[in-house]
Amino acid sequence: MRPSALFLLPAFVLAAQEPAPPAGLERIARLDLDGLRQLQAVLALSTVPAERKAYGEAQVAYQLVAMTRAKDPKAAEAMLDRTLKVLQARRDPESLALRGACLGLKIGFQPGAAMSLAPEAEGLFREARSLAPASPRIALQHAVHVLHTPEFFGGGAARALPLLEAAVRAAQAEAAPKDPWAPAWGRAEALAWLALAQAEAGRAPAARASVEAALALDPAYAFARGVVKPKVDAALAKSTAQAPKDPDGSR
Repeated sequence: MRPSALFLLPAFVLAAQEPAPPAGLERIARLDLDGLRQLQAVLALSTVPAERKAYGEAQVAYQLVAMTRAKDPKAAEAMLDRTLKVLQARRDPESLALRGACLGLKIGFQPGAAMSLAPEAEGLFREARSLAPASPRIALQHAVHVLHTPEFFGGGAARALPLLEAAVRAAQAEAAPKDPWAPAWGRAEALAWLALAQAEAGRAPAARASVEAALALDPAYAFARGVVKPKVDAALAKSTAQAPKDPDGSR
């Protein structure tokens, strides 16, 4: 086969000639810190072309930055800047959305730049959604960005909810990709973030159903179990305490 002929083959045909993707690639957003670091090392040593593993490496870096920014902000921001540089050259919709998510993290390091970075991130999310409207990951990353945006700037739980609900529907409808290196995560993650937004919006019973669905898909999902579920439980307790009592004192 001539070298130039490789570019004429579909990605899934090329994938059959490559080493299999490492375990955990499809659940990067659900890995703990040790799992992320191990996967980062495996990806670095992988012999597949850099272009093929670039999205996975960038997503691992995004998760690592989110987890380590409080303890080691200098190293985390340096990793984030390297990741943004890699994503700057990529124009596929999944990478555009991931770049938008990275800009959201960048605002945490440089709050004074929010007025320029936030609209840039929003533009990337909208461009990505226009190119791949059925992607649950793009809708989810956009929703997380909106959820963390102050309400007076157009963010908050109420505005994030429709995006998260759309992400859940898209994840449920999405077929497994033929290319094993293509992004394939989002179902449990969308449910977990939907539960968090529902809890913040005062929809505690719906939040409980969402987080239980996320954990049914992945019982080891640390964010859903360790972060979201306690907040959902607190919202349920609050709603129960505020519920009107019957005259005899019962609920």
